[in-house]
Amino acid sequence: MSYKILLVDDDSDDRAFFADAVAKTSDEISCITLSDGNLLLSTLAENGKPDVIFLDVNMPLLSGWDCLKLLKGHDTYKDIPVILYSTSKHHEEINKAKESGALCFYNKPTEFKGLITAIGDVLEHLQNGTINSLCENSKLFF
Repeated sequence: MSYKILLVDDDSDDRAFFADAVAKTSDEISCITLSDGNLLLSTLAENGKPDVIFLDVNMPLLSGWDCLKLLKGHDTYKDIPVILYSTSKHHEEINKAKESGALCFYNKPTEFKGLITAIGDVLEHLQNGTINSLCENSKLFF
């Protein structure tokens, strides 16, 4: 089976880092990366729904919070699991993510191996049909 992950992040280095980690994790996963939230809905309309969306919290123009609100307010896309993705570890943001409808919150790793492990964890939950319990069963996601 094949799975699709979509990443929205304004930092080109972070997008490349993420895409490389997905490629190293499994050939069962394809990855679409976007540079800003304004492209999100049009990309979803063109490419269909991904299995998971990773949203960078701090982006200019349209933040991850704004993107999450758009997704959760859209009948077609509200059920897509969304993981907010940030360098922040503030408990307020983690709580806000859950209250806003995000599946969970993931702190951007500084090491490539950490990101591969996290993507592998997401893949395992997708394969098992347990993606909605990812944060309950993983020490990597909040």
